[in-house]
Amino acid sequence: MNHLRKITFAALMIGLTLPALAEDLDKLVPDAAEIFGRFKREDQINMGLVKDAKGIVILNYTGFAIGIGGTGGDGILMARKDDGSWTGPCAITTDGGNIGIKVGGSDNDVVLLLMKAGVVNRWAKGDHFASAAASAVLGPKGADAVDASMRDRDFNAYVWNKGAELGVSFGGFDVNINDEANADYYDKPAISAEDIISGKVAVPEGKKEAISRLYDLLK
Repeated sequence: MNHLRKITFAALMIGLTLPALAEDLDKLVPDAAEIFGRFKREDQINMGLVKDAKGIVILNYTGFAIGIGGTGGDGILMARKDDGSWTGPCAITTDGGNIGIKVGGSDNDVVLLLMKAGVVNRWAKGDHFASAAASAVLGPKGADAVDASMRDRDFNAYVWNKGAELGVSFGGFDVNINDEANADYYDKPAISAEDIISGKVAVPEGKKEAISRLYDLLK
């Protein structure tokens, strides 16, 4: 009986340490619109700074039980094109360390404004971000004034967790490209994240209506 209990407990621990399966873009895109729409509706995000951003990451970030596992996020990356419009979405996941969450609950919506083209490219390459590799603070709210230092950061972070006092703490986390989700969405088996964020590939005609809400919110 003790042996059976040990096996059951071990299986439970393994299950708790594994992140949930990554979502496809048909779900991630409306989820991202809902997340960003709430930040905008509640006047929590500075739209002037959004217009200066070179890229944006919108994801839901989940913390697993203390002492059992790490943390993981599931969402999208988009880049701003030369004409000021946004590229199509690139499905990403993050795991390990902390990303934008210092204290608070285990289920957080996160918007990261990527202020430099080089930082956008690092995300598209599936890079590792050490705690000292990126400067990040909570971004200015609504109509708060924006100064040059905010535009020169790697990230401006916005974190939503109702009832929690949140700060920013960037630990060592990895960005992973969800190649399967991207291939399914764009119907291109060999598509890369770089192809997407460079604007080389367009959003398929049948997907444009769903993502138009997010584009409108980003204006």
